[in-house]
This record gives sequence, C-alpha cells and structure tokens, in this order.
Amino acid sequence: MSYQFHLSVVGGTFDRFHAGHRKLLTTAFEQSENVTIGIATVELYENKKLALLIEEYNDREKAVVQFLSDNGFTDRSEIIQINDIYGTSIDSDSIDAIFVTESTKPNALKINEERDKRGFKSLEIITVPFVLGDDGEMISSARIRKGLIDREGKSYSKLFERQEVYVLPEEARDEMRHPIGPVYTDMHEVISLLQPRTILIAVGDIVAASAQQAGRLAEINITDGKTRRQNLEPTRANSFSEMTRRTTENPAGTITQKAAKTIFAAISNYLTNHTEQLIAVNGEEDLLAIPAILLAPLSAVVIYGQFDRGIVVVDVTEHNKKRAQYLFGKFQ
Repeated sequence: MSYQFHLSVVGGTFDRFHAGHRKLLTTAFEQSENVTIGIATVELYENKKLALLIEEYNDREKAVVQFLSDNGFTDRSEIIQINDIYGTSIDSDSIDAIFVTESTKPNALKINEERDKRGFKSLEIITVPFVLGDDGEMISSARIRKGLIDREGKSYSKLFERQEVYVLPEEARDEMRHPIGPVYTDMHEVISLLQPRTILIAVGDIVAASAQQAGRLAEINITDGKTRRQNLEPTRANSFSEMTRRTTENPAGTITQKAAKTIFAAISNYLTNHTEQLIAVNGEEDLLAIPAILLAPLSAVVIYGQFDRGIVVVDVTEHNKKRAQYLFGKFQ
C-alpha cells in the first residue's frame, strides 16, 4: 500500500481517550506509513481546564496502545513523551507531516517556524475536522472532564430534553432505593474524606444542613424545605442567605426538565463565578440526585439521604454517570 507520507507526527494529551482521538489517529495512519505519537506530560498540560482531573500518563498511554493494537497500527507507530509543543518534531528532517485539529494548528505553525530556523523543511500540516457530539459541539477531553458529554459525545443535558416531566413508575421504585454509592452514618466522616477542591452537591435539607454543621458548606444545595414529606421546623431548616438562589418545580415521584435545567445552570454558574448555589424545589427533591450526578463535573461528590440507612456518597465518575443514566432510563 502506498502512503502520502513516510513519517508523520501527532501530539496530544489523549485524556479520556475518545471518538475525536480515534479520528485524529486513524486519519494519520491512513495517510502515513509511520506515525510518531507524542503524549503530553504534566509540564505541558498543567494549565488546561480541570488539569487535576487529567488521567495519569500510564493510563493515557495504555489507552493509545490499546487503540493501536485494536486497529493493527502498532508496527507502524512510536509513542514518545512530550513536555513541550515541539517534542521531536524539530530534531529531524525526515518528518514529512503533522496531523492536528483546528485548536492545535497554531502549535504546528510554531513548529514550522522553529524548523525553518534550524534549516529543516516545513511539515505538511493536515487539519483533521473535529468530531461533533450529539449537541453539535466538538468532542474534547475538557468537555468530558466538565461532565458535559461522554467519550462518544453524548450530551448528558440532552437526556432531559425529550419531554417536560419524567415519571418514576411503581415497578422501578425498589431499584431506585438501592444507593448509588457507599452509605455513611457520620457526616463528619463524609466531610473528612473530601479533597479541599471537591465540588460538593447536597441533595436534601437534612443532608445540606448536616454538611454545613460538620464544617463544609456544599457548593450546590438542592432543598425542598421538608424531610420525609413533613415541613422542617425552623430550628432545623438551613440558612443559605449568602447563596445565589434559584427556584424550580419538581412534583413527587418525578424529575422535571425544568429542575434538570436549573441544576445544570447552578453548576455552570458555580464553575464560572465560584458562588455557592441554592436550588429551592417546589415539590420534592428526592430524585434529583440523578440529574445532579449526570450534570456535575467529574470528581464532584453528590450526597443525599437514604431513609433509615444514612448518607449516600457518590463520587462523580464516568462509571457512576453511566449508573445514573441507567436509572434515569427507568423513568417514563
């Protein structure tokens, strides 16, 4: 088989290896006999959005290696670590091309400037189009880390756009009672497990109040002024006077589109402005842990109460988002 290029290079973080990465690498191998793949180290990505959530180098490399093996590219590839935008691309005149996306094209231009200074030929710059998610936006590791999409580009917020009210059928109620995460009985223990920068989302008045009393005000608080469908006594009600306040409607046994959009807006606002948010629910907040998990960024923690059991603590991971999505699929 003949190829347009003998040796090409491609670089990236390759965090949360996704459909866009597959397209970029596949295009490079379709046009190049050999491809050198540079995987970024922390020196190169430390200023990226939510950089602390980027996977360890070995995990990212393992995902790339698996992709190469699955597609028969291993023998035509070399993987190197890169701690700047240049890698080995300015050290050899035998490289023919560099494969980029529109967002990384400026780096390729800088590489060619440096090659020109060193007397090397310019690299052919091949710009691979973005792969778009079902929301029409590009699939990127940053958007996955922010909890907006999965690795195939499926938008979590779009899950709630099909209808205005989602009703939990009677036959699914028992399954919904299974906690999504581990259960604790001591809020102080829960708080002690949190990292300083963890975004905490508390669903339920008692849980939100208990977290505050334990010394950790949640960044997002979702309350309905009731516990076990009884109005809270004023002495037990929490005060959130300093927070950005939002209101929404959510009847018992449902998840409404409006409530999900309100949660999404509160999380987005917190990520932008870093002001704590209160969502006051007219109805019941019991089931709103599900959209909270689906719409939160990775590494956030959602806590909610489980009657007669304790505090359910859910680390927002890709796995737990899938679990929440499965449960939401039970709604009609």
